[in-house]
Amino acid sequence: MSGAEAPLRVLAVTNMYPSPTRPYFGIFVRRQVEAMRAAGVDMALEVIAADRGEGDYFVGRRRVMRAVREFRPALVHCHYGYTPLAAAFAGAPYLVTLCGDDINGQADGRGGRTLKSTLGIGVTQLFAALARRVIVKSEAMRRRLSPAARAKCDVLPNGVDTRLFAPGSRAEARARLGLPAEGLVVAFVNSAGQASKRLDLAEAVRDELVRRGRAPHLLVARSVPADDMPWHYRAADCLLVTSDSEGAPNVAKEALACGVPVVSVRVGDVPEVIDRAAMGAIVPRDPPRLADAVAALPPAPDLRPSLLPDRYTSEAMVRRLLDIYRACLT
Repeated sequence: MSGAEAPLRVLAVTNMYPSPTRPYFGIFVRRQVEAMRAAGVDMALEVIAADRGEGDYFVGRRRVMRAVREFRPALVHCHYGYTPLAAAFAGAPYLVTLCGDDINGQADGRGGRTLKSTLGIGVTQLFAALARRVIVKSEAMRRRLSPAARAKCDVLPNGVDTRLFAPGSRAEARARLGLPAEGLVVAFVNSAGQASKRLDLAEAVRDELVRRGRAPHLLVARSVPADDMPWHYRAADCLLVTSDSEGAPNVAKEALACGVPVVSVRVGDVPEVIDRAAMGAIVPRDPPRLADAVAALPPAPDLRPSLLPDRYTSEAMVRRLLDIYRACLT
């Protein structure tokens, strides 16, 4: 934004944002807010629900309306499909970013969706249809939208901060984490301990490789400070993604930015990201097939170049989001 024009004012309203009790919860929202501020957008923030519970979708509406009166934003940017319950029609036009479960739903373990997520998808579809614009993380999510919402939808994954997530020495990373200098290391991220990430499937892949004599170290990231995550990627020969459901898993792009290939099931936007063999492989949800893909990865040098396409960088996200904000106001 040029210095001659007044900064665009945007109020971000989100039900997920890092806190002392949940330091990783919604960290991608925090990073987006910080990136937009750095680009010259005057961003204010209101966190609803989260640690306050689901009743805050309604109680928190008073705080959002007060923030609109006092901050006077040109736009309200809602994160997650239920958030417009607190932010829609609060005195400024809104757009909504959908994040995954809000439009995909959550499995009930019997081949269907939970009742709660089925109702939640209905809420998401309604407020997406009423929004000025809709942002989703992947083409698969866009296809789930109603025609009214799809007509005003932009696909915009989370951007990766390539100053933080950047190539580095694998030997140094392994030494830092106390790992053997040699041998196969497979990274897996399960920071929130969600069953849907399918650690059990990742462990089955490890066991299959053990049966083949490879004996990999499955490096599971749990409760790792966000700024330390690049070391976990750099230490690995690949990242393994086995989730049942995703919107656009940030971990895949972060690993690629560190030069680490990704072996993944067909989930979220990963098939849209992995478009050449050097970046990894998309594999059926089957431990032997996933093990085949891990074993087939070629040996890599100690320092690997970034594998992340430019369109997934934080800088690219900022440019596109600014265009979306401007489109909302025309």
